[in-house]
Amino acid sequence: MKTSPFILSLVLATAAWSQTDILDARTNYGVGQTVTVTGIVTSDANLGIVRYLQDETAGIALYPGGDWTQNGFADPQPGDELTMTGQLSEYNGLLEVGPDGITQVEVISSGNALPEAQAVTPGELDENLEGEIIYIQDAVFTNGGTVITGNSTFSFSASGEDGIIYVRNDNELVGQVLPAGEVDLYGIVSQFTFDGFGGYQLLPRGSEDLVPTSAINLSTQVDQTNITTSSFDLNWSTDVLGDSHVEYGLTTDLGMEIVLEDQVLNHTVSLESLEAGTIYYARVLSVAGEDSTASTIRPYATVSESPGYMRAYFTREVDNSVATIEEAQTLGTNTNDTIAAYIGTAQNTLEIAAYNLNNSAIEEAINLAIDNGVEVRYIAEGQNANLGLSAINESMPVHFRTDGEGSGMHNKFIVGDADNSERAFVLTGSTNFTTGNLNTDPNNVIIVGDQSLARAYRLEFEEMWGSDGLVPDPSNSKFGPAKTINTPKKFIIGGSPVELYFSPTDGTTSAILDAIQSTNYDFSFATLSFTRNDLGAAVIEAGSSLFVNPRGAMEDAGSTGSEFDALVDAGIEVYSHVGISGQLHHKYCIVDHSEPLSDPTVVTGSHNWSTTAETTNDENTLVIHDERIANLYYQEFTGLLNAMGVGVNELATSKILCRIFPNPADSRISIQITDLQSIGQDLILRDASGRIVLTEQIDSMTQDVVIGHLSAGIYLAQFGNSMPTQLVVR
Repeated sequence: MKTSPFILSLVLATAAWSQTDILDARTNYGVGQTVTVTGIVTSDANLGIVRYLQDETAGIALYPGGDWTQNGFADPQPGDELTMTGQLSEYNGLLEVGPDGITQVEVISSGNALPEAQAVTPGELDENLEGEIIYIQDAVFTNGGTVITGNSTFSFSASGEDGIIYVRNDNELVGQVLPAGEVDLYGIVSQFTFDGFGGYQLLPRGSEDLVPTSAINLSTQVDQTNITTSSFDLNWSTDVLGDSHVEYGLTTDLGMEIVLEDQVLNHTVSLESLEAGTIYYARVLSVAGEDSTASTIRPYATVSESPGYMRAYFTREVDNSVATIEEAQTLGTNTNDTIAAYIGTAQNTLEIAAYNLNNSAIEEAINLAIDNGVEVRYIAEGQNANLGLSAINESMPVHFRTDGEGSGMHNKFIVGDADNSERAFVLTGSTNFTTGNLNTDPNNVIIVGDQSLARAYRLEFEEMWGSDGLVPDPSNSKFGPAKTINTPKKFIIGGSPVELYFSPTDGTTSAILDAIQSTNYDFSFATLSFTRNDLGAAVIEAGSSLFVNPRGAMEDAGSTGSEFDALVDAGIEVYSHVGISGQLHHKYCIVDHSEPLSDPTVVTGSHNWSTTAETTNDENTLVIHDERIANLYYQEFTGLLNAMGVGVNELATSKILCRIFPNPADSRISIQITDLQSIGQDLILRDASGRIVLTEQIDSMTQDVVIGHLSAGIYLAQFGNSMPTQLVVR
């Protein structure tokens, strides 16, 4: 008998809706089909809006597409026994129920015990375990001792096999220190892959899923301080009392040791009699009874004997009216000649990592260097045309990143004569070595004359190159997430602290967050791409302060995931560069350029403010703590906004007219006027409510003001029409 289509569809629907176990749904139903699954919820909001469901047969992800309660459904909690009916879908390899066709979300009971975690090895994570709770014994994180950032992956090894965890922005683990020693690692097996298979990762649900196996553990990351040409300190903390060990040397074999049997929580060990401009490798250890904890081996640099210059150049307009120390330089169409000139200073070695090359001046400079006997090594992104490479002498070895992930090898840096303290330099910034990026687009270039920094960049280059020789070793080459933390982070260059971060291993987003969160007075940014929610939230939080008015410019304001609308809605003064000549290609921010006592800082490099830059691409970022550099970039920022026609000239009149010190203060402050014509104007202090609590006329270039009558707290100080300044009274 012929079956009608209606009856057939009813039979199929009934079969689907009567389905009882998750394994059946995973194996016998396809994407777009409706299933009903019942099990125990094993995750909460630490994994976002996705919930994981597990029964005695398998596990699966549940995705409502938005807030669980928007359609009147309950918000599932761990331990809930839940029935859900919806269509199967797939997101980058992860099988899910939802977001389409959800007709039922029913909590049957609550407070149930979670399924027991199955013990596996990293190599056993596969489709059969997707959605299930598992644990891995004695796991060691590659980047243990670093701070956990959101929307980021972290590599680990156990049982001789490698794996990764993924931590979302909203996970409570964000901001905590990634354990340095062995842990029993728990979590839910998930998947993220563009081709639909592989890419298995473990999702820890919080700090309880990272269980140290030792009675003593590192509670902070290792910090390097008091850096000189011949010494530095290493500092760390442990969760219980222990002694202090440092093993160190010129290679990862270490070989030297310092032991302090001090039994403390906060540890400091000084390494002395070191060589200038040299990279040392070290790990810290602490012992308590029969247990011990140790960091992974990390590189650290001494101060070099190089000139220590830092020179910033810009491709488009600057506004010298806001200059305070020196006028910023616009190179315009001469930017390529400047880059070529620095290439020409190299006498022995050049390492070039360039996302793209298509500029005759730079090509000619590279050829001339080769002709002069300079050993030139070149790394390129394999997804690009790299038209300029065809013009380079064929003797130059070139190594391509070819995996096709993200933007790939997105660096734009050059290292010259890293082994010569006088000539060593690093050239980096946002500028690709193409005529369009150099001549048309707003970009920045910064050149640093420092051997320690140059040697650090060369280490990164050689990790991608796969060897320290002239010929690359593809079998040993590492790109993207395969890389390690292989470079020092802290430098003193020309007396100024500088930090260096390479993506995706070094936690660049965390460094940018630290910079934003350090803002006390003013914050400015100019970015091509800005899609990180955590960075957007940090800018909004900075803007919530009475004393800070963030200002920014963005190119990809209307792109998917852009933070532009969220910033505008929060009242942040941010402007779209869309439709304006040239592509705003910068990736910089400026912190407290107006106040030398508040650590003026610039963050710049190749790293867009995106998750792809954080987790996939090869990128480099400098964090420069220097008043002069901050003001140079601020001149560029002011010029950028002037060119966009948003009336930013007002910034020129709001520069600091006086300095207040000390800050924090006790009974009195000193006012130092920076402009003779401002003598006679009033200093006004307001409390947090905006009420004026002090008015005093300033009649000399330096004048003391008594504030002993004021209560402890934060005040807003304004002199004349200058930018308001935060004053802390103790």
